[in-house]
Amino acid sequence: MAYHPSRESVAYDYDAMMSHFSRTPAEVPEPQQPVHNKQQKPQFRAIPGGKAAVNTLFRPKVFLIMMAVLLAAGVVLHSYMQVTVLTSEVADARTELVELRAIQTALLTKQEYTLSDEAIEQYAQEAGMFKLDNSQVEWYEMSNPDKVEVSGSGAGIRGVLDSLIHSFSATLEYLR
Repeated sequence: MAYHPSRESVAYDYDAMMSHFSRTPAEVPEPQQPVHNKQQKPQFRAIPGGKAAVNTLFRPKVFLIMMAVLLAAGVVLHSYMQVTVLTSEVADARTELVELRAIQTALLTKQEYTLSDEAIEQYAQEAGMFKLDNSQVEWYEMSNPDKVEVSGSGAGIRGVLDSLIHSFSATLEYLR
């Protein structure tokens, strides 16, 4: 039961409180010895203006504060679970990345081996190819290349104009 002070309570009895300081040492009464009476029951008296005890857990403010605390704890716990899941996914992805880099290194090494000159030469020999020697080499003279001339089939004005333009271009080239 909650205690609510009122003017009638001992806390407001100033005369009783101050009387202790105003007495002389001879006037101070001896403390009374408690009487042990097994049949006497403690007496309860009502405090005027007192309120009935109310369960503090179900007051609206307390209830809302407790719900907010529980909600915040739930959000923190849920966030912690998400962080844990994401951390494990990152660890798995890093492990996979290490494995893929090892595979890449192995494949690059294999590619360099297959593109080496010795591997190409061996593949050519297996295919029936062989290296040429100087007796098998034929040389061609490319300083005087062959010329190919296509004659126009155009009869008429267009063919005449094309031949005039071609002749003019050839003359200009000769004069240079």
